Amino acid sequence: MSQSVELKRYRSYEIFSQSTGVEIREAFKAGEEHGVVIERSGRIHLRFFKLTPKTKPDDVTQIRFICEPDEAFNLSQLIRQVCDSALSCKEKLNPHMFSAGDSKDEVVTTVSVEKWERGGKSGFAMTVGRGKEFISVPVPRAKFLFAGEFLRVLSTEQCWVERVEKKH
Repeated sequence: MSQSVELKRYRSYEIFSQSTGVEIREAFKAGEEHGVVIERSGRIHLRFFKLTPKTKPDDVTQIRFICEPDEAFNLSQLIRQVCDSALSCKEKLNPHMFSAGDSKDEVVTTVSVEKWERGGKSGFAMTVGRGKEFISVPVPRAKFLFAGEFLRVLSTEQCWVERVEKKH
């Protein structure tokens, strides 16, 4: 007898190139007090990944970037701006900075979108960088524009907060 599996539905859009990809999906951030979740708020999750296997144990195969709703909206506008440009250009979101573990060094993560032209060819790309690691995803124009529209829609849909009600 087969067991039934409950499927979880979430909004997600993936773009694949020959060797890399990016997943854009809804997410949330949880706030805790004494190990208990007291608040959740909407976010947009960008997961850039490599489709090639690791060659060294410490190879980075994916980099995540969590956007607040207004950052996702800004990224959607940057995609539109880059797409409409007659010239090659590159635009970046404000970087995210955090301290990793015991290290006092700040880790900086950036997301950029660009219109490029090289050797008579042109195209678009979404890129994430963290430290010395970069993952760039070449994107056809229609998918680039769709990603921008998807980010724009998610930015308003993910603008929510759930809080524990305090009883007086």
